Amino acid sequence: MRIAWYTHRYAPCLGGAETYGRAMVRRLVDRGHEVDVLTSDARDLWYFNDPSRARLDEPSVATLDGARVRRFPVRHIPMQRYVGRLLSHVPHWPTRCRFASYLPLMPDLERTSERYDAVFAVGFPFTNFSFAAWKKARSCGAPLILTPFLHLATPGDPVHRTYTKPHQVRLLRESDAVVVVTALEADAVAGWGIPRSRITQVSMGFEPAEACGGQGARFRSSRRIGPDQPLIGHLATLDPNKGTTDLVRAVMALNASRPADDPIALVLAGVSSPHFEQFAAGLPSETRRWLFRTGPLSPAEKPDFFDAIDLFAMPSRTDSFGIVFLEAWANGKPVVAAAAGGVAEVVEHDRTGVLVPFGQVETLSSALEWLIDQPETARRLGEAGRRRVARGCSWDDCFATLSAQLDRLVRRDQRADQPDAALPDRALRPAPSRVGRQQAGP
Repeated sequence: MRIAWYTHRYAPCLGGAETYGRAMVRRLVDRGHEVDVLTSDARDLWYFNDPSRARLDEPSVATLDGARVRRFPVRHIPMQRYVGRLLSHVPHWPTRCRFASYLPLMPDLERTSERYDAVFAVGFPFTNFSFAAWKKARSCGAPLILTPFLHLATPGDPVHRTYTKPHQVRLLRESDAVVVVTALEADAVAGWGIPRSRITQVSMGFEPAEACGGQGARFRSSRRIGPDQPLIGHLATLDPNKGTTDLVRAVMALNASRPADDPIALVLAGVSSPHFEQFAAGLPSETRRWLFRTGPLSPAEKPDFFDAIDLFAMPSRTDSFGIVFLEAWANGKPVVAAAAGGVAEVVEHDRTGVLVPFGQVETLSSALEWLIDQPETARRLGEAGRRRVARGCSWDDCFATLSAQLDRLVRRDQRADQPDAALPDRALRPAPSRVGRQQAGP
């Protein structure tokens, strides 16, 4: 089959949706499918509306892992955020899918001429990619499979509202299948009137070779972190919504009561958002003795990072699952997470980690201190996490579920296209109507 995979960013970009996408695309190619990845040329998400941020230095068309990757240029206009915000209120479904303060301008994304047998799209709230995928699927008569990765946080939370808007719900209703990663996400989608038969839940996976077998001593030595110094790790986009600023404040509070020569070290790995850069610029100079920022980790550094840390913390409200928790557990490390959205299903409180309310720095600080001061407890949680991932958190398992859904949809459409022997001249039956689908303008 010819398959299109629409996503807001793709490798070498790092992130949950990007990791999932590459893992699935690789396996589709291995199964013999011809796959086109249609994505942006943004290196970080802020390039979508800020030309001063990072753009990928990659060709517009290239082959990666056997798939053809097409990177469409992001356009920029004056006052783009304000224009996008204004257009997002226009009472026209396609317009709302294409425009928001955070969405990139990518008109070329909808101008492709290729035909496909199946179309995938990944990652809300960047709905211009999912809408382009919807248009392509409709024009080809192909099934559309959406994986939104809804960040549901807490009802009423601004993040929750960002992922539950009417145009997003309609996109899900217009799809042939919705892939979700937690029961919370499945229940939310079903609550919008989408039949359970069109909802497929998969578990995220990880590649052990990419996260395990590192040399923690090498990582600590390169940053002059003592071998016995308590070390907390954080691997994410550095941003307040990921809990990064709360984590810094929590460790700062702990170190204020510790001897100056025995601070808890905190390593922040990942690209920084503008909001975090602003926060970091105001930090006192004494944080330099315990706060280490690595930027994005190289493939060689990542296993060393996980081996070096004593515990992993990502108290985020913008994660639908959290693949990094699986990677930490594979290294036997306990985790601290925010009890927000689907993460509360992934991390079991006091079994594989500790859950704290998002934004409560004092509670977060107490949880970190508890695990540092109770190494036996930390070891128990980390080993429970190791056993959890050993029971099956592979991308092969995830792909098997996704592939079965794809095969079911393709077989359904093939049956719909079969000639009806009862009709004269082998006339084809009209394609069955799809629940909730309405014609929309271009």
